[in-house]
Parts: sequence; C-alpha cells; structure tokens
Amino acid sequence: MNRHLLGVLTRLLLTFAATIGLFELLLDPWRAREASIVASALGGLGATGASQAFDNRVLVIPDAATPFLATISPSCSGLAAILAFGAISLFLVHGEPGRRVLAFLAAAGFIMVCNLLRIGLSIWVGLRTDANGLALFHDWVGTAFGLLYVLGGFTIFLWVLLPSPGRLLKEYQRGHPPSLPDGGNDKGGSDTPSSMDTGVST
Repeated sequence: MNRHLLGVLTRLLLTFAATIGLFELLLDPWRAREASIVASALGGLGATGASQAFDNRVLVIPDAATPFLATISPSCSGLAAILAFGAISLFLVHGEPGRRVLAFLAAAGFIMVCNLLRIGLSIWVGLRTDANGLALFHDWVGTAFGLLYVLGGFTIFLWVLLPSPGRLLKEYQRGHPPSLPDGGNDKGGSDTPSSMDTGVST
C-alpha cells in the first residue's frame, strides 16, 4: 500500500470517526435544542397548541383530536448532515482554511434552517389534524424536502469552495491555472432525515 492511498484511507477513517463520535456525543442536547426552537417559533407565530417542549419532544394539542407528543428522532435531526459537512471540510478537502470554514458554515446554516422548517411544518400539520396526519406529512413531504435541502446544502458547499469563473478566467489570462480544492490553495465562490416518532400522551 503506497503512502498516498494510506493517506486517503486515513482521512476517510477520520471523517467517519469524527462524524459518528460527535453525533453520539451531541445528539441528545442537539435534539432538545431543536425541539425548543421549533416550539418557541410556533408559539411566537400563534400556534399555542404546540408551544411546549419537553427534552426532545413537543407537546401537540390539536384542535379536534387527542393530544400527543411529537418526538424528534435521531434520523429527524439535522445534526448528522451538519457534522458530515464539517468532517469533510476538515479532513477530505484541501484549500484555504478560511474558504473551507465559510463553505461549511454556509451549508450547515442552510441545512439547519431547512430542517427546523421541516420539523415545524410537520408539527403544524399535526396541530391541524392529528398524530396520523403529522406522520403522513413528515414521512412523505418532509422526507422529500429533506433530500432536497441536503442536496441544496451540498451545492452551496461546492459553490463556496470551488474557484469562481472570474477567478478561473483571470488565472488563465495570467498563465497561472488556479489550484482546485483538492490540490492546494483556492479562492473562489462557491442521514437524511426520515421519520419522526409520535406517541399519544395520557
């Protein structure tokens, strides 16, 4: 095994290890924070029937159905995708540290906002219907939206990280081809959520 291949395998191992380790460490407080933000936002928008959070759960009191607790499951949290982009920025791509940090922050911010919106919309549907309505909306519309915003986050990540067309043109005119993110300096522009557990409170 040559040194280059060993280096690639080492970076891949560090990427997976960092993502999994931090996910296990931060999952519970992160989900609790997501539940708190969503409940506060819904309460501020007048949806008082979904304004109370208990750890990683939001109490949902529909207008004409039995109250229930909407649980933010590990797969429903946006933490995994955010950590994955962070590990990729740290271990897998090269280039200016500032550009990599900016690419990560842009992608992570986009994913975080979209995921909170997805959770909030799912709970709002449950507030207007019942636990089954929440689950149906979340599993179909929410999952599709989740796939789209993760792809959107990846697009933003690349857009910030890769050299801009203007930079490429200038470097070409000067006779100095710019280095791409996997080969040195760059200066240019740029698990998938799936299900939310629900339970009926007593």
